Amino acid sequence: MYLQLFSKNKTIKLATLITRAVYTVMLVVTLFVLFQNFQATSRAVDNEIERTRVQTNSLVQALFNLELTSLRSQQDSYSRNDTLVHALNTGYVELLDEFFANIDELNPQLTPDFRYIIANEEISWGDNSYTFFGIEEESLIEFSHDLTRSNNWHLVKTPSLLGTKHLLIRRTPIVDSRTGEVLAMYYIGTVLNQNYSLIDALKADSNSDSAIMVIDGEVIASTIVNQNTAYTEEHVLTRFAEQSNSENYIVIETPLKVSGSETSIVIYAVQQNLSAAAFLQHYNFLGRVLLIFMLILGAVTWYWFNKRVSLELASLTQYTTQAVTKRNNITFTGSPIKEFDQIGHTLESALKRLTEQEKQFEDLFNFSLSPILFWSVDGRVKKINPAAERHFSAFKAQDETYQQLVDNLFPQIKMAAQGATLTGVNIPIGEQVFRWNLSPVILDEEVKLVIAQSQDITSLIAAEKQSELARVEAEELARVRADFLAKMSHELRTPLNGILGVSQLLRDSSIDAKMLENVNVLCNSGEHLLAVLNDILDFSKMDQGKYSIQVSEFDPIETHQAVDKIFSSLCNEKGVEFIITTDFSQGTVISTDKVRLTQILFNLTSNAVKFTHKGTVKVALTHSNKGENSTLHIAVSDTGIGIEEAYIDRVFEPFVQASESTAREYGGSGLGLTIIKNLVEILGGEYQIRSEFGVGTSFTVDLPIRCIEIETVAEQALVAISPESLFDRELNVLLVEDNHTNAFIARAFCEKYGMNITWVKDGQEAIDEVKRNTFDLILMDNQLPKVDGVEATRIIREELNNQVPIFACTADGHQDTRQDFMSAGANDIILKPIKEHELYQAFENLKKEYL
Repeated sequence: MYLQLFSKNKTIKLATLITRAVYTVMLVVTLFVLFQNFQATSRAVDNEIERTRVQTNSLVQALFNLELTSLRSQQDSYSRNDTLVHALNTGYVELLDEFFANIDELNPQLTPDFRYIIANEEISWGDNSYTFFGIEEESLIEFSHDLTRSNNWHLVKTPSLLGTKHLLIRRTPIVDSRTGEVLAMYYIGTVLNQNYSLIDALKADSNSDSAIMVIDGEVIASTIVNQNTAYTEEHVLTRFAEQSNSENYIVIETPLKVSGSETSIVIYAVQQNLSAAAFLQHYNFLGRVLLIFMLILGAVTWYWFNKRVSLELASLTQYTTQAVTKRNNITFTGSPIKEFDQIGHTLESALKRLTEQEKQFEDLFNFSLSPILFWSVDGRVKKINPAAERHFSAFKAQDETYQQLVDNLFPQIKMAAQGATLTGVNIPIGEQVFRWNLSPVILDEEVKLVIAQSQDITSLIAAEKQSELARVEAEELARVRADFLAKMSHELRTPLNGILGVSQLLRDSSIDAKMLENVNVLCNSGEHLLAVLNDILDFSKMDQGKYSIQVSEFDPIETHQAVDKIFSSLCNEKGVEFIITTDFSQGTVISTDKVRLTQILFNLTSNAVKFTHKGTVKVALTHSNKGENSTLHIAVSDTGIGIEEAYIDRVFEPFVQASESTAREYGGSGLGLTIIKNLVEILGGEYQIRSEFGVGTSFTVDLPIRCIEIETVAEQALVAISPESLFDRELNVLLVEDNHTNAFIARAFCEKYGMNITWVKDGQEAIDEVKRNTFDLILMDNQLPKVDGVEATRIIREELNNQVPIFACTADGHQDTRQDFMSAGANDIILKPIKEHELYQAFENLKKEYL
């Protein structure tokens, strides 16, 4: 900023510049010191003056109050005097004159300006002093009417023969102490106009040079008229509001209170302001000293810089000029001034590095295998490297390839000339494609050149096209596979619904033990087939990235009990000992995906039981409770067939089992451990497997969870309700199902609950039936002729505006199908094949929420 003080067309020596800079800094510092000193002294003077004002205000008010209090005390003390009472009772006026004359003789300083006594609204006695001030008796009687409300002092403004007078008047009753009778009112008064005794007393006792009493802007008493002062009353009053603390005198305004009430009486006290004069002398002296010191120091600094620095600076300047112009690595001889010596050697090193970098750049430019061109901002080639010459016909303007390069690249050159940096610009030239990176070369905040570097990516573009085709084919293949699995899921679940439905109905009917055994085999086979189907669908969802996690809060004890109930009976049938433990206590709730956790636990336990024929299966469900950052530990171990070491890494691959003999003997899809692995990774956990062939296998899984401690609630026993007693009336149910087997199964299940079933085979029939009749529930299939289940549900909700509960019964387990049904207005989803306990839960929810 200092350089801006000089013209850009002029130069100046560094020594002179530094000297002037030092002068400027010293001037700023000096002014700052003077300002700080001025501020500090001003604050001290202000504080002293303010303290004087407060003290004077308090002192003037106290003196004035003392004067009035003394008069009041004397008035009150004599109002009950027996002599005064006797004179009033006898009407002996001469006795009153004698009584008050004696009082004034004893205490002349406490004598009021006038006294009078009023009895029966007339002046019964007066000292006639009020006539001296031109006050008439009528005025005194008029005052008595205004002062009947209190015994305080009252400020009264009254006309008189000598002009307007300002009076302080007070009354007190004269009471006969024997009878308690008020004989008269005793009044005393003080005239404030020209009350020199009062104003002199206030001036003297407040240590002031002068004092002025003002009422309503009018001076009624002043000590200035008797003195040869440097100021007048008018000067004091007009200068009070705008006076400065640096003046020789200060004026202190004191509004007086009488008997605690604000009045129009103002006392102006004038005092000498010695602190302000002392401050000005001190400030002027300090300023002169600092200015003289600054001049001396500036002269010494200028002399030293010119004699000491100028020569060395000239030598350094000469070296820099030669080094820059000649560029021949001139050696710097050094300087006795450390900074100049460092600058010289640093410049010498910088010039050497610059020369080396220029050579490296030239080598990079010339020997680079990528074409590099320098363009002017108007689109003309300024410099081209050998690689570019080979690609673009040796830089011949009339060549077709070169002209094609100029035409295609010109728009990007113009953009880079505006300061933009462009990368990855693909431009075909002839049969080749080049990828260009362009950046501006900016000097002095102005684009001078544009550098363009290219790379032949003809083969890369071809490879990208092939890769894109392969990606499209892979996506189409994945879509076809997903559609195939969705269709196969529906087609397989439909006959499974019949198998499992009929087997469940047979199991609940009256059959002998042999037949029950056969039916159980049928149920178990159907459940196994359903598990394989679910594994395949889960793997398909994971493979497509559509597997979702639903975090919820639940009691881990319930999951522990479910595993115990299901697998303990299976192990008993095989003669295998089943041990399950947990360290969770009642009242502990964890937060994670309950369904996925149960799936991991059930799959691990199912594998252990499946491959163990003797010995023990152990399941441990433990945790480390750290609140938000807790960990769930699952450990499943068995004494089964084990896994050979060579197959351990393969068992987590899809559709792969430990060996072909294992697959033939135990069956299964080979997806169980693959699904477990993916679920653990999705939940952010870790897993580990240890196995020894013929000895057994152990799995450990660690999952992040959140632990929540709640008060223990006593478990309520679940009361089993038979299907026929679930509802208290017969429900009218509309069954929409095109498959006869599924319709038969659904009708049989519903009739167990005492429901009246109306069966239709397509969505249009369902819509027509809803228009004609009223139903308590609709069981809606998905894939229907004419109008599908989702569309039929939407029409019932939106067009018919019917809010009958709709439960979708579909064999399509995809999340998209579930979402479509719920968006259309379905209340619940029942997945085929229908299981009796799931149907019971759905009907129980129907009763609780919708009936």
